[in-house]
Amino acid sequence: MTKFLVDRMLGQTAKWLRFLGIDAEYAPECEDEKLLEIAKEEQRIIITRDKELGRYDDVFLVEKGTPENIIKNILDTYHVEIEPLSRCAKCNTSVESIPEEEVKEEIPEGIYQRNEKFWYCSGCDQYYWRGSHWDKIMKKIEDIVEDSDEG
Repeated sequence: MTKFLVDRMLGQTAKWLRFLGIDAEYAPECEDEKLLEIAKEEQRIIITRDKELGRYDDVFLVEKGTPENIIKNILDTYHVEIEPLSRCAKCNTSVESIPEEEVKEEIPEGIYQRNEKFWYCSGCDQYYWRGSHWDKIMKKIEDIVEDSDEG
């Protein structure tokens, strides 16, 4: 499985890779040497706009572009498998399906009543469900993947 390490200049890229279910650690506070060390240790590909870092192996140098175009280029370059909304957008941990009775006391009553499926992130104690935000994210993912397949 291809894993990525995203530097401080590309936070939105990290978030959208996670929405796609791709392992993307975000390192907003790391200097170049530390990024290289983490990438080697964890077998990750660095994604950066930093031309100095771009000289190294296993670095994807991002030119100008929107997060969507950057993601399309990553998908086209690395042919990673996607599993939409299977990772936490906040912390990169895989989310797990959780029985609805286990979330009853954890989420607002109206949300509980309108949903049957829930997911939980053990990394940051976050609960997820299918709401309007879900539909918007899925539409954007479909657009990204379709454009990537055509390219």
